[in-house]
Amino acid sequence: MKLLSAPHPFSFILFGASGNLAKLKIYPALYVLALKKRFPENYAIIGYSRTEMDKAAFRKLVEESVHAQMPEVNKKVLDDFLSHVHYVSGQYDKAADFAKLAKTISSLEKGWKNAVRVAYLSIPPMVFSQVVENLSASGVHDKSVPFRCIVEKPVGHDLKSFEDIRMQLEKCFTEEEIYLLDHYLGKEAVRNVYYLRFANPILERLFKNSLIHHVEVAGLESYGLEGRSGYFEHTGMLRDMFQSHLLMMTSLLTMLIKESESTIRESRLNALKQFYLPPATNLDEVILQAQYTKGKVHGETVAGYREEEEIPETSRTNTFAALKLLSRESRWQGVPFYLRSGKRLGKKETRISIQFQEPHVVGEGSTPNRLDIILQGEAGMRVHLQTKVGGTTPSFRPLILEDPLVCTGDCLPEHGLLLLEAIHGKQNWFLTFDEVRTAWRLIDPLQSHLEQESTPLYFYPAGGNGPEEAVGWAAKDGVTWVV
Repeated sequence: MKLLSAPHPFSFILFGASGNLAKLKIYPALYVLALKKRFPENYAIIGYSRTEMDKAAFRKLVEESVHAQMPEVNKKVLDDFLSHVHYVSGQYDKAADFAKLAKTISSLEKGWKNAVRVAYLSIPPMVFSQVVENLSASGVHDKSVPFRCIVEKPVGHDLKSFEDIRMQLEKCFTEEEIYLLDHYLGKEAVRNVYYLRFANPILERLFKNSLIHHVEVAGLESYGLEGRSGYFEHTGMLRDMFQSHLLMMTSLLTMLIKESESTIRESRLNALKQFYLPPATNLDEVILQAQYTKGKVHGETVAGYREEEEIPETSRTNTFAALKLLSRESRWQGVPFYLRSGKRLGKKETRISIQFQEPHVVGEGSTPNRLDIILQGEAGMRVHLQTKVGGTTPSFRPLILEDPLVCTGDCLPEHGLLLLEAIHGKQNWFLTFDEVRTAWRLIDPLQSHLEQESTPLYFYPAGGNGPEEAVGWAAKDGVTWVV
């Protein structure tokens, strides 16, 4: 098996270099790529942010980020990696600062051949346009050098802001230079939702509306804001998890399987376009929101959302949401999809659960058949069946067939894998503008509804399974959450 690596020298320019995402995900992922020898001899990691610091201080930040996230670190590899790390401080709206950045990049690339430049926008959507304009005006985006602009989700705050960003990106870059990143699509387990179906035709025969009662897509988180209070208060759970991650997972489950990987993006988009809200007299019937209060997570007392730093005491931002969708795809027509996600819950798990129709004849102890595809947490696939226990009267006990979905082979962190694919110009597992637009069209009216003062906001203690009201909300459809 040929291992994916960067084939040419490259410059990786990270905007938002002092931010939380960079420290939690990006720097550790870059170190892993260096550890696995996926980088060429010549490459440069250039951080850019408004924080004033010199190169030595920035290298220290990167080093501490790697140590904080990795169970063990190879000092020799890390030291060599850090020697490729550089920093430029500047404002996002100042052309002179970007000219300084362009000069730094040109100096670092001196003598390189066939170099690629990658600009990664890990910054709030409201400053995307400023950065994009200055990238082009300063010469960082040099048309003589292959260029990739990676935009971290969410792309915009709503449909209108997304369209503004899209027009700015298309004004400055070609379609081949734009990479809209949802890091869930870099997770091997999430991609496996598609490939399990592709490689196992038996699943396709099971995935049809005459056999399935409902589908639950869950993204459960035990952690809280993790230093992102400003971002999250402005965004909320619906925008943060549903608009991208959960809708993408659901699309991978329902998209049509085709022979060519070149059609993955098209099929994913077509599946996304088929989702719609069930007919209802009130949107409260199809969506529910809640916010966590003080409680215990893994035995440790944690503050409620409104007690978190920088969060207003009267905040109505949702930290939990549950949503019901239907699909027009013929094999899924009539099957309800329940998307659920929340922070400060009792466990961390990302999962798709497919519950099949009840059998016609049941006995004591019988439970519905279910297929769980667990992507994060105790990752694995579990088939829930039942078998008869001894005795004259039919009674049953659970029979669970399971196997761990552990990545074997060339396993890379999602941000590392996506970076290498971008360097290669592979866009299959990056979003299209049409996908993002379609998602916002679905989410916007729901977000508007949740922001109304008349819309209920429920509460749940940190460390539990979410609000009690969500249990009753699902039970009206005969659905019991998979805990």
